[in-house]
Amino acid sequence: MAINTEKSQLGVGSGNILSWDTIDKLKEADTKALVKPLETKIQDNLTKQKDLTAITTLLSTFKANVSNLTSDNTYLRRDANATGSGSVSVTANAGVAEQNMSLSVQQLATHDSYQSKTFDLRNGTVFDKDVSFGISIGGKDYVINADSSTTLEGLAEKINEATEGKVQAKILNVGGAAGAESYRLVIQSAETGSDNAMSFYAITSGTSGGASHTSTDSTLEALGFYFDKANTTGTNTDSHGNTIQRLTLKKPDDIKDKGDNVGSQLDVAKDAKFKYNGIDITRSSNKVEDLILGVSLTLNKVDKAGESTNVNITQNTDGILEDIQAMVKSYNSLINNINEATKYDSETGLAGTFQGVREITSITTELNKIINGVSKDGKSLADFGITLTKDGILTLDSSVLNDMINTKFDEFKSFFSSETKFTNVTAFGDKKIDWNEDIKGTLTINGVDITIDIPKTNTGTTPWDEKAKKNALLKAIANASGLSDISASFDKDGKLVLKGSGGIDIEIKGNSDFLTKLGLKEQKLDGKTEIIGGFFKGLNDTINGLIGTNGTLTTYEENLTNSHKSLTESKEKRQKELDTKYTTMAEKWSQYDTIIAKLESQMNTVNGMIEAARNANK
Repeated sequence: MAINTEKSQLGVGSGNILSWDTIDKLKEADTKALVKPLETKIQDNLTKQKDLTAITTLLSTFKANVSNLTSDNTYLRRDANATGSGSVSVTANAGVAEQNMSLSVQQLATHDSYQSKTFDLRNGTVFDKDVSFGISIGGKDYVINADSSTTLEGLAEKINEATEGKVQAKILNVGGAAGAESYRLVIQSAETGSDNAMSFYAITSGTSGGASHTSTDSTLEALGFYFDKANTTGTNTDSHGNTIQRLTLKKPDDIKDKGDNVGSQLDVAKDAKFKYNGIDITRSSNKVEDLILGVSLTLNKVDKAGESTNVNITQNTDGILEDIQAMVKSYNSLINNINEATKYDSETGLAGTFQGVREITSITTELNKIINGVSKDGKSLADFGITLTKDGILTLDSSVLNDMINTKFDEFKSFFSSETKFTNVTAFGDKKIDWNEDIKGTLTINGVDITIDIPKTNTGTTPWDEKAKKNALLKAIANASGLSDISASFDKDGKLVLKGSGGIDIEIKGNSDFLTKLGLKEQKLDGKTEIIGGFFKGLNDTINGLIGTNGTLTTYEENLTNSHKSLTESKEKRQKELDTKYTTMAEKWSQYDTIIAKLESQMNTVNGMIEAARNANK
């Protein structure tokens, strides 16, 4: 680019010899010799970074597919196949033992629910005076306050707010005569099961629990609920201390004289009842997740006499073929990309981005060492229908693979999968805790602070013996957030024991005096996690050696990044030097041009004088 002349007349005095055109040509020649080579290197570097990213991305995909095949979880997938009445749906988590079960449902768990009489308006008022009444559920009493301005919709909101989500109240448009709308208030327990049965009570006196007013056994007739007259013998109180009357809804036959528009109980809270392999089981919910670890049952309907659902939990192999296919596909994509990036055409002289770059050209060789290998028991990929062509591409014979999976699954699993082995550590207390003194302080395990406050005496009614104190300490450790892999117990001598699982480390810190009370000391014990076995473990390790933290390609990528920075700085420096050089040259040439112009002017003057003198002497 030409230097900005700002309309300068550079070159006029020198006969256009010391001109901007000359400076531009000189600068262009220097730029071509000194800057252009750096720009070419920078562009080559950027191309390599881009193509390297493509290769490392393909390697990461291939590694993920390989990891799927080496992971234990791939071989622990389970199917739960149900036949029979379909009264129960079953799902099984990975690793659940293969098993059969027979399930027969006698009773579904239900909500406790009531509906009010119908109202013409959802925003019409319910009561003709201020009232407070109670709803009991789950062993707890809740007070609902309403007044003469409370609408049907407002009453639903008050019940929802007062009962801490244990009771759900809503308005339903149930319809009525043509052109009319009828609304009912539906009150239902949030959870199923007999423990969630609801009951109502009148507050005859008292202002506890937020009660603002009182009520009678006829107050809720405003909702269409008619109750048996409460037994007034003795004093009955709710959990807040109010004097109350517990209410029981009358049977439909007892309120025929009240007409058709009355409230009623829609359903009674009941537990689910079913048989598991002939054993009677009761649960409060129709979703049962605590019968068999890792197995979830959903009860759908009640079985008729003689009906049942039979469930067979088996090994799921459907996804394994897909995992193999994904692995083959990702490997072939990787190899095709590497071949393109490292190729060289001797006729045209065209070369791939990484032609001759050892870090890239060696990838295929390293991977093929594993792929062409044989396991310790003489098995190779070919035994499972996976072969390598002369072009270095994997092919898959699905029929051979399916046969191995279906008939020799254990061989398949031992060839591909790896086993994770944990070395767990345990911290042992060196003395029994003295429970005749206060145990108060902070115990830190793996960076988690655990506040322990176990007084030697307790003013509560619960027995505060050594067993209770031990349980309090174990509970404090067990409930500490983030310590799911640490368990606490006491040995037969009463010493505290902390045990790690899953190969986790155990690091104990805290005040030395407090730790001494617990029989502990500051220490760190190192657990260990090791992956062993599996033909593809070597392949996984090889890929980690390429794209891991200190991998070959990771280092190569860092070198490219550093080189790009260095080349960019060198180019900017040279460009600045050239700009300075030719700016200075222009300034000097401008001065020279001025001097030449003056000399030329003076010469012209002298020549004029000589010519004038010559003419005068003629």
